[in-house]
Amino acid sequence: MDDLVTDNNGLYCLPLYQKPKLKLSLHILYGVIITMFLGFIMIPTDDKEKFILNIVFLVFALLFGFVWLAITFTKKHYLLITDEHLEYRWLFGHKVILLNSIYKVDFYSDNGVTKFGIWANEQGKRSFFERTDQFFGRDYPVSIVVSSFRSIDFEKLQLTLLSKVQH
Repeated sequence: MDDLVTDNNGLYCLPLYQKPKLKLSLHILYGVIITMFLGFIMIPTDDKEKFILNIVFLVFALLFGFVWLAITFTKKHYLLITDEHLEYRWLFGHKVILLNSIYKVDFYSDNGVTKFGIWANEQGKRSFFERTDQFFGRDYPVSIVVSSFRSIDFEKLQLTLLSKVQH
């Protein structure tokens, strides 16, 4: 992990600003998935069904390619924590939460992916994705995939947030 500045208590010094980085294995996975979809398109045939499948495979290849390039090159994702608020921007949204509105910070697993959930009293209007998450029983306003921020020790981040919430 990168050396982030910590105080004498072993907590992160604020403000904390981090950008996620994909692991090499995820770059390889995205490349393989896109290559597979493009490979299916290259299989020659004259069937009408194959033409429709080619369109579907092309759409998926473009979707995965867009997500991969957006995550890798746009640098849009970030996590910013100050003494007053937490701000998290990801590919499909942006969320700002005041630290004094946080009432729970915990880890959970969603489909085998470890995430860092932050529960807070809601401010403002919920996004489409948040309403969808709430419909499926996920009641957290912020969910951060732990593996995307490799330089952050999330247990230390959890203690840092809890120390700021209690004051």
